[in-house]
Amino acid sequence: MKIPKDKKLLIKSLILMLFLTSCATPYRSLLIETARPSSQLLPDKIRSLTLVNRSITGDFKNFNEDSIQQYFFNRGFDFDAVVLDSIAADTTLRALGELLFESGRYDVVIPEERNLDRNAKFYMVPESLDWDEVSRLCAEFNTDALLVVERYFNKIMTDYDINVFPQYASASINSKYDAVIKIYDPLKKEIIRHFSVSDTISWQDADGSTKKLFARLPSIKECLIQTGIQVALDIDDRLSPNWAKETRIYFLLEDTDQSQISLIAREQRWQEAYDYWLTFSTSSKKSIKSKAEFNLALASEMLGNLELAIEWANKSYYTKYMNQTNNYLLKLKQRKQILERFQN
Repeated sequence: MKIPKDKKLLIKSLILMLFLTSCATPYRSLLIETARPSSQLLPDKIRSLTLVNRSITGDFKNFNEDSIQQYFFNRGFDFDAVVLDSIAADTTLRALGELLFESGRYDVVIPEERNLDRNAKFYMVPESLDWDEVSRLCAEFNTDALLVVERYFNKIMTDYDINVFPQYASASINSKYDAVIKIYDPLKKEIIRHFSVSDTISWQDADGSTKKLFARLPSIKECLIQTGIQVALDIDDRLSPNWAKETRIYFLLEDTDQSQISLIAREQRWQEAYDYWLTFSTSSKKSIKSKAEFNLALASEMLGNLELAIEWANKSYYTKYMNQTNNYLLKLKQRKQILERFQN
Protein backbone atom coordinates (compact mmCIF):
# COMPACT_ATOMS: atom_id res chain seq x y z
CA MET A 1 0.00 0.00 0.00
CA LYS A 2 1.37 3.40 -0.99
CA ILE A 3 0.51 6.25 1.30
CA PRO A 4 -0.47 9.43 -0.59
CA LYS A 5 1.28 12.61 0.46
CA ASP A 6 -0.93 15.50 1.50
CA LYS A 7 0.40 18.45 -0.51
CA LYS A 8 -1.28 20.90 1.84
CA LEU A 9 0.88 19.76 4.73
CA LEU A 10 3.88 22.02 5.09
CA ILE A 11 6.22 19.57 6.74
CA LYS A 12 9.62 18.23 5.98
CA SER A 13 11.14 16.01 8.63
CA LEU A 14 14.86 15.52 9.06
CA ILE A 15 16.17 12.86 11.38
CA LEU A 16 18.96 14.44 13.39
CA MET A 17 19.81 11.75 15.90
CA LEU A 18 18.52 8.56 17.51
CA PHE A 19 18.46 8.35 21.27
CA LEU A 20 19.00 4.71 22.26
CA THR A 21 17.38 3.89 25.57
CA SER A 22 17.79 0.82 27.74
CA CYS A 23 16.85 -2.61 26.41
CA ALA A 24 13.93 -2.74 28.82
CA THR A 25 12.28 0.27 27.16
CA PRO A 26 9.69 -0.82 24.53
CA TYR A 27 10.20 2.26 22.36
CA ARG A 28 12.92 4.41 20.86
CA SER A 29 13.06 8.20 20.53
CA LEU A 30 14.18 10.28 17.58
CA LEU A 31 14.76 13.98 17.15
CA ILE A 32 13.28 15.62 14.05
CA GLU A 33 12.86 19.04 12.52
CA THR A 34 9.37 20.03 11.46
CA ALA A 35 8.37 22.94 9.25
CA ARG A 36 6.47 25.86 10.73
CA PRO A 37 4.80 28.46 8.51
CA SER A 38 6.55 31.81 8.23
CA SER A 39 4.95 35.25 8.35
CA GLN A 40 4.63 35.65 4.56
CA LEU A 41 4.30 31.99 3.53
CA LEU A 42 2.53 31.84 0.19
CA PRO A 43 -0.84 30.14 -0.39
CA ASP A 44 -0.48 26.41 -0.85
CA LYS A 45 -1.36 26.52 -4.55
CA ILE A 46 1.74 28.67 -5.19
CA ARG A 47 4.46 26.04 -5.46
CA SER A 48 6.77 27.58 -8.07
CA LEU A 49 8.16 31.06 -8.64
CA THR A 50 9.87 33.01 -11.40
CA LEU A 51 12.33 35.49 -9.86
CA VAL A 52 13.15 38.77 -11.62
CA ASN A 53 14.83 42.02 -10.64
CA ARG A 54 13.19 45.34 -11.38
CA SER A 55 15.35 47.43 -9.07
CA ILE A 56 18.39 48.03 -11.27
CA THR A 57 18.43 51.43 -12.92
CA GLY A 58 21.03 53.23 -15.01
CA ASP A 59 22.54 54.47 -11.75
CA PHE A 60 23.77 50.96 -10.90
CA LYS A 61 27.31 49.88 -11.75
CA ASN A 62 29.49 46.84 -11.29
CA PHE A 63 32.03 48.70 -9.18
CA ASN A 64 35.64 47.64 -9.39
CA GLU A 65 36.76 46.40 -5.95
CA ASP A 66 39.98 48.46 -5.85
CA SER A 67 38.37 51.59 -7.26
CA ILE A 68 35.45 51.70 -4.83
CA GLN A 69 37.84 51.02 -1.94
CA GLN A 70 40.13 53.85 -3.02
CA TYR A 71 37.11 56.15 -3.34
CA PHE A 72 36.43 55.77 0.39
CA PHE A 73 40.13 55.91 1.32
CA ASN A 74 40.46 59.22 -0.53
CA ARG A 75 37.77 60.59 1.78
CA GLY A 76 39.59 59.47 4.91
CA PHE A 77 37.37 56.40 5.27
CA ASP A 78 34.94 58.67 7.08
CA PHE A 79 32.21 59.01 4.49
CA ASP A 80 28.58 58.08 3.81
CA ALA A 81 27.27 57.33 0.34
CA VAL A 82 24.53 55.43 -1.45
CA VAL A 83 26.33 52.77 -3.47
CA LEU A 84 24.27 51.06 -6.17
CA ASP A 85 26.19 47.93 -7.10
CA SER A 86 24.63 45.75 -9.80
CA ILE A 87 26.47 42.60 -8.65
CA ALA A 88 25.17 43.01 -5.11
CA ALA A 89 21.61 43.41 -6.39
CA ASP A 90 21.97 40.35 -8.62
CA THR A 91 23.50 38.40 -5.73
CA THR A 92 20.29 38.96 -3.79
CA LEU A 93 18.22 37.39 -6.55
CA ARG A 94 20.53 34.40 -7.08
CA ALA A 95 20.97 33.73 -3.35
CA LEU A 96 17.22 34.02 -2.81
CA GLY A 97 16.58 31.48 -5.54
CA GLU A 98 18.89 28.97 -3.86
CA LEU A 99 17.39 29.56 -0.41
CA LEU A 100 13.78 29.21 -1.57
CA PHE A 101 14.58 26.01 -3.45
CA GLU A 102 16.54 24.52 -0.55
CA SER A 103 13.60 25.18 1.76
CA GLY A 104 11.79 22.32 0.03
CA ARG A 105 8.69 24.50 -0.34
CA TYR A 106 9.24 26.11 -3.74
CA ASP A 107 10.50 25.35 -7.21
CA VAL A 108 12.35 28.36 -8.58
CA VAL A 109 13.28 29.71 -12.02
CA ILE A 110 15.66 32.66 -12.52
CA PRO A 111 15.64 33.69 -16.19
CA GLU A 112 18.88 34.56 -17.93
CA GLU A 113 17.31 37.91 -18.85
CA ARG A 114 16.15 38.67 -15.32
CA ASN A 115 16.46 42.47 -15.11
CA LEU A 116 13.22 44.21 -16.09
CA ASP A 117 12.95 47.83 -17.21
CA ARG A 118 11.46 50.41 -14.88
CA ASN A 119 10.55 54.06 -15.23
CA ALA A 120 11.34 55.35 -11.75
CA LYS A 121 14.25 56.59 -9.68
CA PHE A 122 16.18 53.91 -7.78
CA TYR A 123 14.72 55.01 -4.42
CA MET A 124 11.12 54.76 -5.63
CA VAL A 125 8.83 51.75 -5.93
CA PRO A 126 7.61 51.66 -9.53
CA GLU A 127 4.03 51.10 -10.54
CA SER A 128 2.92 47.47 -10.52
CA LEU A 129 3.71 45.37 -13.57
CA ASP A 130 1.19 44.95 -16.33
CA TRP A 131 -0.75 41.69 -15.88
CA ASP A 132 -0.07 40.63 -19.46
CA GLU A 133 3.66 40.81 -18.69
CA VAL A 134 3.18 38.85 -15.47
CA SER A 135 1.18 36.15 -17.27
CA ARG A 136 3.73 35.97 -20.09
CA LEU A 137 6.66 35.43 -17.74
CA CYS A 138 4.88 32.83 -15.63
CA ALA A 139 3.68 30.98 -18.74
CA GLU A 140 7.11 31.07 -20.35
CA PHE A 141 8.77 29.49 -17.32
CA ASN A 142 5.77 27.41 -16.24
CA THR A 143 5.53 28.82 -12.71
CA ASP A 144 2.63 29.75 -10.46
CA ALA A 145 3.70 33.26 -9.53
CA LEU A 146 6.20 36.02 -10.22
CA LEU A 147 8.49 37.35 -7.46
CA VAL A 148 9.86 40.80 -8.27
CA VAL A 149 12.54 42.78 -6.43
CA GLU A 150 10.98 46.20 -7.05
CA ARG A 151 13.52 48.30 -5.17
CA TYR A 152 17.03 47.68 -3.85
CA PHE A 153 19.66 50.07 -2.61
CA ASN A 154 22.59 50.31 -0.21
CA LYS A 155 23.98 53.13 1.85
CA ILE A 156 27.57 52.58 2.99
CA MET A 157 28.72 54.48 6.08
CA THR A 158 32.41 54.32 7.04
CA ASP A 159 34.26 55.62 10.08
CA TYR A 160 37.98 55.78 10.89
CA ASP A 161 39.64 56.96 14.09
CA ILE A 162 43.24 57.13 15.36
CA ASN A 163 44.11 57.15 19.02
CA VAL A 164 47.53 58.64 19.82
CA PHE A 165 48.21 57.09 23.23
CA PRO A 166 48.10 54.18 23.32
CA GLN A 167 48.50 54.14 19.56
CA TYR A 168 45.80 52.25 17.69
CA ALA A 169 43.44 52.74 14.82
CA SER A 170 39.79 51.69 14.61
CA ALA A 171 37.45 51.51 11.64
CA SER A 172 33.88 50.47 10.97
CA ILE A 173 31.69 49.85 7.95
CA ASN A 174 27.91 50.01 8.21
CA SER A 175 25.79 48.88 5.30
CA LYS A 176 22.19 50.03 5.40
CA TYR A 177 19.92 48.23 2.95
CA ASP A 178 16.37 48.57 1.73
CA ALA A 179 14.48 46.23 -0.59
CA VAL A 180 10.85 45.96 -1.62
CA ILE A 181 9.32 42.70 -2.84
CA LYS A 182 6.08 42.05 -4.69
CA ILE A 183 4.70 38.64 -5.61
CA TYR A 184 2.19 38.57 -8.46
CA ASP A 185 -0.43 35.83 -8.93
CA PRO A 186 -1.25 35.73 -12.69
CA LEU A 187 -4.45 33.69 -12.27
CA LYS A 188 -6.04 35.86 -9.61
CA LYS A 189 -4.42 38.99 -11.10
CA GLU A 190 -3.55 39.99 -7.59
CA ILE A 191 -0.41 41.01 -5.73
CA ILE A 192 -0.47 38.36 -3.02
CA ARG A 193 2.54 39.66 -1.10
CA HIS A 194 4.02 43.15 -0.83
CA PHE A 195 6.63 43.77 1.84
CA SER A 196 9.96 45.44 2.48
CA VAL A 197 13.13 44.36 4.27
CA SER A 198 15.50 46.92 5.71
CA ASP A 199 18.25 46.87 8.30
CA THR A 200 21.94 47.63 8.81
CA ILE A 201 24.82 45.19 9.05
CA SER A 202 28.19 46.22 10.46
CA TRP A 203 31.86 45.33 10.45
CA GLN A 204 34.39 46.85 12.84
CA ASP A 205 37.92 46.24 14.09
CA ALA A 206 40.90 47.92 15.70
CA ASP A 207 44.68 47.42 15.63
CA GLY A 208 47.94 49.17 16.39
CA SER A 209 48.69 48.97 12.68
CA THR A 210 46.39 50.62 10.14
CA LYS A 211 47.65 48.24 7.46
CA LYS A 212 46.76 45.19 9.54
CA LEU A 213 43.41 46.73 10.44
CA PHE A 214 42.28 47.15 6.84
CA ALA A 215 43.72 43.78 5.88
CA ARG A 216 41.24 42.18 8.27
CA LEU A 217 38.21 44.30 7.43
CA PRO A 218 36.27 43.27 4.32
CA SER A 219 36.51 45.56 1.34
CA ILE A 220 33.59 47.83 0.45
CA LYS A 221 32.82 45.55 -2.51
CA GLU A 222 32.77 42.50 -0.24
CA CYS A 223 30.43 44.32 2.14
CA LEU A 224 28.09 45.13 -0.74
CA ILE A 225 27.94 41.50 -1.83
CA GLN A 226 27.49 40.24 1.74
CA THR A 227 24.67 42.75 2.09
CA GLY A 228 23.03 41.30 -1.02
CA ILE A 229 23.16 37.87 0.61
CA GLN A 230 21.70 39.25 3.85
CA VAL A 231 18.80 40.78 1.93
CA ALA A 232 18.12 37.35 0.41
CA LEU A 233 18.21 35.76 3.87
CA ASP A 234 15.71 38.31 5.19
CA ILE A 235 13.31 37.69 2.30
CA ASP A 236 13.66 33.93 2.61
CA ASP A 237 12.92 34.17 6.33
CA ARG A 238 9.55 35.71 5.43
CA LEU A 239 8.65 33.23 2.70
CA SER A 240 10.14 29.84 3.61
CA PRO A 241 9.00 27.57 6.42
CA ASN A 242 10.84 27.84 9.70
CA TRP A 243 12.11 24.73 11.44
CA ALA A 244 11.48 23.54 14.99
CA LYS A 245 13.07 20.58 16.75
CA GLU A 246 10.65 18.03 18.15
CA THR A 247 10.84 14.55 19.59
CA ARG A 248 8.97 11.52 18.25
CA ILE A 249 8.92 7.89 19.36
CA TYR A 250 8.21 4.52 17.78
CA PHE A 251 7.48 1.20 19.46
CA LEU A 252 9.60 -1.91 19.02
CA LEU A 253 7.43 -4.75 17.77
CA GLU A 254 10.09 -7.42 17.23
CA ASP A 255 13.61 -8.11 18.45
CA THR A 256 15.07 -7.03 15.08
CA ASP A 257 13.24 -3.68 15.06
CA GLN A 258 15.93 -1.70 16.83
CA SER A 259 18.61 -1.95 14.14
CA GLN A 260 16.22 -2.25 11.19
CA ILE A 261 14.02 0.76 11.98
CA SER A 262 16.98 2.84 13.16
CA LEU A 263 18.54 2.45 9.72
CA ILE A 264 15.25 3.21 7.96
CA ALA A 265 14.83 6.36 10.08
CA ARG A 266 18.36 7.60 9.37
CA GLU A 267 17.86 7.06 5.63
CA GLN A 268 14.36 8.57 5.57
CA ARG A 269 12.79 5.42 4.08
CA TRP A 270 9.43 6.02 5.74
CA GLN A 271 7.34 4.30 3.07
CA GLU A 272 9.30 1.13 3.80
CA ALA A 273 8.66 1.58 7.52
CA TYR A 274 4.97 2.18 6.83
CA ASP A 275 4.68 -1.02 4.79
CA TYR A 276 6.53 -2.99 7.48
CA TRP A 277 4.37 -1.76 10.36
CA LEU A 278 1.20 -2.26 8.33
CA THR A 279 1.72 -6.04 8.55
CA PHE A 280 1.35 -5.81 12.35
CA SER A 281 -1.82 -3.67 12.28
CA THR A 282 -4.08 -6.73 11.99
CA SER A 283 -2.55 -8.56 14.95
CA SER A 284 -4.99 -10.32 17.27
CA LYS A 285 -3.00 -9.00 20.23
CA LYS A 286 -4.32 -5.56 21.14
CA SER A 287 -0.96 -4.47 22.53
CA ILE A 288 0.87 -5.21 19.26
CA LYS A 289 -1.96 -3.83 17.12
CA SER A 290 -2.11 -0.55 19.06
CA LYS A 291 1.65 -0.04 18.87
CA ALA A 292 1.69 -0.82 15.16
CA GLU A 293 -1.08 1.75 14.59
CA PHE A 294 0.91 4.28 16.61
CA ASN A 295 3.98 3.61 14.45
CA LEU A 296 1.88 3.96 11.29
CA ALA A 297 0.79 7.39 12.53
CA LEU A 298 4.47 8.36 12.84
CA ALA A 299 5.31 7.04 9.36
CA SER A 300 2.32 8.93 7.92
CA GLU A 301 3.48 12.18 9.50
CA MET A 302 7.01 11.66 8.22
CA LEU A 303 5.62 11.06 4.73
CA GLY A 304 3.72 14.35 4.90
CA ASN A 305 0.15 13.15 5.47
CA LEU A 306 -1.04 14.68 8.72
CA GLU A 307 -4.67 13.64 8.24
CA LEU A 308 -3.71 9.97 7.92
CA ALA A 309 -1.36 10.32 10.92
CA ILE A 310 -4.27 11.52 13.06
CA GLU A 311 -6.45 8.70 11.72
CA TRP A 312 -3.90 6.03 12.70
CA ALA A 313 -3.26 7.65 16.10
CA ASN A 314 -6.99 7.60 16.81
CA LYS A 315 -7.13 3.91 15.90
CA SER A 316 -4.25 3.21 18.28
CA TYR A 317 -5.98 5.18 21.03
CA TYR A 318 -9.17 3.11 20.78
CA THR A 319 -7.45 -0.24 20.22
CA LYS A 320 -5.62 0.04 23.54
CA TYR A 321 -5.09 3.18 25.57
CA MET A 322 -1.49 4.35 25.98
CA ASN A 323 -0.41 7.68 27.44
CA GLN A 324 2.08 8.07 24.58
CA THR A 325 -0.75 7.92 22.06
CA ASN A 326 -2.74 10.55 23.87
CA ASN A 327 0.28 12.89 23.93
CA TYR A 328 1.03 12.27 20.26
CA LEU A 329 -2.57 13.00 19.25
CA LEU A 330 -2.34 16.35 21.01
CA LYS A 331 0.88 17.19 19.11
CA LEU A 332 -0.65 16.22 15.77
CA LYS A 333 -3.80 18.25 16.35
CA GLN A 334 -1.79 21.27 17.47
CA ARG A 335 0.30 21.06 14.29
CA LYS A 336 -2.85 20.82 12.20
CA GLN A 337 -4.30 23.95 13.84
CA ILE A 338 -1.07 25.89 13.27
CA LEU A 339 -0.88 24.90 9.62
CA GLU A 340 -4.53 25.63 8.89
CA ARG A 341 -4.10 29.24 10.03
CA PHE A 342 -1.55 29.77 7.27
CA GLN A 343 -3.30 27.96 4.41
CA ASN A 344 -5.34 30.36 2.32
